[in-house]
Amino acid sequence: MFLFGSKEQLYRALKEEGKPLIGEECARFAGHKSDPWIEGQLQLIRQRAQEYLQKPAPQLSYQLFRRYWEDGDRIHFEDAYFERRGRLLVFSLLCWLEPENVQWLHETEDILWLICSEPFWCIPPHLTGMQDKVLPFNEFATHLDLFSAETGFAIAEVLALCEDRLAPDVVSQAQLQLERRIFAPFFDGRTAFKFEAMKNNWAAVCGGAIGGAALYRLKDRYALASILHRCLGCMRVYLDSFREDGICEEGVSYWNYGFGFFVCFADLLCKRTGGEIDLLAEAKPAAIAKGQAVFYLAGPHTISFSDGNSHSGYRMGLSCYLQNRFPDAAIPDKQYADDLLHDHCFRYCLALRDLLWYDPQACFGLPKESAAWMPDTQWLISRTEKLQLAAKAGHNAESHNHNDCGSFLLLKEGVPMLCDLGAGLYNAQYFGPQRYSVFVNSSRSHNLPVIGGALQQEGRQAAAREVTAALGETDRLSMELSGCYPLKTLQSFQREICHERAAGCLKIRDRFSFSEPEKVTEAFVSRSPIRLQEGCAVFSREGVELRLHFPQELTPSLLEERYPDHRGIEQTAYLLHLEGRPQKEQTLELCFQ
Repeated sequence: MFLFGSKEQLYRALKEEGKPLIGEECARFAGHKSDPWIEGQLQLIRQRAQEYLQKPAPQLSYQLFRRYWEDGDRIHFEDAYFERRGRLLVFSLLCWLEPENVQWLHETEDILWLICSEPFWCIPPHLTGMQDKVLPFNEFATHLDLFSAETGFAIAEVLALCEDRLAPDVVSQAQLQLERRIFAPFFDGRTAFKFEAMKNNWAAVCGGAIGGAALYRLKDRYALASILHRCLGCMRVYLDSFREDGICEEGVSYWNYGFGFFVCFADLLCKRTGGEIDLLAEAKPAAIAKGQAVFYLAGPHTISFSDGNSHSGYRMGLSCYLQNRFPDAAIPDKQYADDLLHDHCFRYCLALRDLLWYDPQACFGLPKESAAWMPDTQWLISRTEKLQLAAKAGHNAESHNHNDCGSFLLLKEGVPMLCDLGAGLYNAQYFGPQRYSVFVNSSRSHNLPVIGGALQQEGRQAAAREVTAALGETDRLSMELSGCYPLKTLQSFQREICHERAAGCLKIRDRFSFSEPEKVTEAFVSRSPIRLQEGCAVFSREGVELRLHFPQELTPSLLEERYPDHRGIEQTAYLLHLEGRPQKEQTLELCFQ
């Protein structure tokens, strides 16, 4: 690996420009354009192109731009911003695939020109400096965030595919804007960017996108080596965000996002250095590569802790590439692959590689039964044909954190029953001081008790302790959670989660100890209505029923909570509360089957 190499070593490793960086992939793609999966993607691209032709590209008006600072709304600006990137993706791919069609050439030139004419590539919520204060206006145009870096990388790849056909003025404008907005700010060592120290997907996406664009477009080897050396620092920070088990705490979508950009950059760098620098050659990237399969509990249903998604497809190209590199990197069934245009942000490098890296000979499918304990992330995954469980210990200062130590989600026969709602609507409140007043981020929206009226608190000190796990006939996770609740009278809260595999049941044993009597309310969350029957609650969905048997001393009640999901669409969560009487010592056993 080269993450700790010097700039001089990097300079020497860079080879003179030779064959195009993605030339081999483009040639290989031509050989399987008739594959049914590829044909389906090309049909979707052509359909979307016709839709785009029916209306002009959206305006990025000042009124949209200013809304974030007025009321915290970011989605309306971003919808227009990302549609422009969608147009760039669709029209440029067709320009490459159908070079005889002049219309696609002109549409590519126009949208490329339009994006290059935007005053800023950075979106409003990200126009902040190291102290999270809004930057001076004169720094907006050269500030680097996720989407400015992605835009630069996308433009560089459009040029790689279509430059020989584009008008010289369009190419010159694109190159000029790359130099002004991407290369010059990052080459200037006097400016530090937050993402360079962010131990999450930001480091990989920003560093990988800037480095990828530079590998395509920078002719000066010294400038290229300088920028790449800084990008490699970002890659080191990103890899440091993972522990040895290779699990992304933020969920499979963020795994796709961050690791996808890491792999794209690593591949281009390996080619440009003739294989001398291979970022995928070490143990941690290999562990991360295998992490995608861990997220899939049944079908497309995925673990949604933190800001994860509970229903997620995967990137076909990235998955095939990783399996070719790491044969034990399993890929879910082919039917759960996302379409190339599924991503509403239209991340160019990943979409392009869905075509270029697709391998019709890849092995698809995951075993129906498995069990795993991820000791660093403290996740237990236990799957049988009847029940599919994901439970966690952890702490409440994780990246994209929710207050959810000790929570779990449960499927029966592949149907979600007890849920983790995952990411909510990203707005100013969501990432501000009031983050944990947002329903989906609070422990109130998780399968966790309310203790003495208290919810879990945020922070690194709010962590599971005395964590143990065992796999076998019973897959078991136990932990002490009293430190997660800001309740002085709480002396101990021990939770044990047991999946009795042969019996087909899940048992939760909660033991509470207080210095004076306190009331405990067990709480459970579903996306479907819950029914009460004598001595049990029934969770039902898609014709499948899960029964929760609870002690008679608990008083049940049903609640509903409306909340906006990640795309701002109003959803309903259904909550079951089981309220106990105030006691100093209490043990509750709950059985799901």
